[in-house]
Amino acid sequence: MSLLLAITTATLAAAPLDVPRAGSEAVEHPLLALADPVGTSTVQAAGQPQAPQVSRTVRVVSEVLVAGAAGTLTGALGAYLGCIGSLSSESSCSEGTVAAGLVTGFGLAVAVMVPLTGSYFDAQGSPWVSWFGQALGAGTALAIGQGSASRLMWFAPPLMLAGAVLGYELSARPTSVPAPPRATSVEKVSVIPSFGPDGRAGLVVAGRL
Repeated sequence: MSLLLAITTATLAAAPLDVPRAGSEAVEHPLLALADPVGTSTVQAAGQPQAPQVSRTVRVVSEVLVAGAAGTLTGALGAYLGCIGSLSSESSCSEGTVAAGLVTGFGLAVAVMVPLTGSYFDAQGSPWVSWFGQALGAGTALAIGQGSASRLMWFAPPLMLAGAVLGYELSARPTSVPAPPRATSVEKVSVIPSFGPDGRAGLVVAGRL
């Protein structure tokens, strides 16, 4: 018995001091021993607002003005060329040829400029539907004119333009509502040193929104 007691006493005396004893308090975690922050940086992030979408009214007015102006110029050129080609010995132009040149030039310009103007405003309409509406306008003008070149020159340009714009707008996709800009967020990032009871050191990065 005395020999066993002596061995136990020698073993306890030789044990290192930093070995935790039974029943002693747990060693504090190194990351829980925090000191004052040594560095703090603030990051600001502001969302950029998206470009506002153009309303349909502005787009329709632009299509009518641009296509109408281009159609008037090309229609006048077509009428002039038709007049030159139909000059008679009495230096007079054929009214039917002038009307054909006017309607042809106006229709070609409208068929090109309406889809181009709409696509400029990201309407994404169908040129085929626009041309179909323009053809309906031309057919209506022919029905109203009933063989009269003068009435065809008066009714064909506005009906063709209206049909082209209406067809393009009916086939256009609805524009999505722009998302509101994000609110400005402020982030604070702190770098905190950590020291443990065993002499080990570390850094803790903490953030706050």
